[in-house]
Amino acid sequence: DVVKIRRGGADTTTVAIEESSANAAKRNDASFTNEQSNHSNNQNILSLTIETSPPIIIRIAVLKKECPKAYEFLSFMVDNQQAECRPCTIYRGEPVPSYWGSEDYPDRYFDGGRWGPPYALVQGGLVNSRFNKVEQDNHRPKILKRGMVAWAGGNSIHFFIALADHPEWGDVHTAWGEVLTDDMPLVDALVKERPLKVLEHNNPVLTYFVEPMHFHLEWKGG
Repeated sequence: DVVKIRRGGADTTTVAIEESSANAAKRNDASFTNEQSNHSNNQNILSLTIETSPPIIIRIAVLKKECPKAYEFLSFMVDNQQAECRPCTIYRGEPVPSYWGSEDYPDRYFDGGRWGPPYALVQGGLVNSRFNKVEQDNHRPKILKRGMVAWAGGNSIHFFIALADHPEWGDVHTAWGEVLTDDMPLVDALVKERPLKVLEHNNPVLTYFVEPMHFHLEWKGG
């Protein structure tokens, strides 16, 4: 979703959502990578179920061949989630601002740049008692496309779903999966329909969900 933002130093504030999730999905899906069509194997579709009422089910095509280390960690989380994934939450929601990528703004992602804030992503954590980091696979696209799922940075067990294309980061992030096209409107709706809080005094300014959402994982068919 595209969001109007009033810009002025630290007073970055979300004020209105302009575009429906369905329209945003149609507009951006043209740039969505075709890799997910190659992942029809049932074991490669990860179902992330957000425990709301009703539940929200987001299917992710995991790039098992390109990211075997991520696949191994995700399999551990699926197999042991009753004990290990209770703290797993979706906690950060960064809408797509109306000026995203506009040449009318400086080419940076801070201090009034064209790449946020907010930062066009939804983020969660695979918090568990055994691992606080994940060994990284060597699958780092030069541009993270809308719908890609990537580790948040370093060897982090936190991940994010891109709500728009991200050329500003380069090949920093390991992308281990892609949300199925049909499910991206559900991800868009999270930042449209759920209350957000902007931490204006942070550097950088960050946007979180007022209430984090717990989720669980399982392997599903595509």
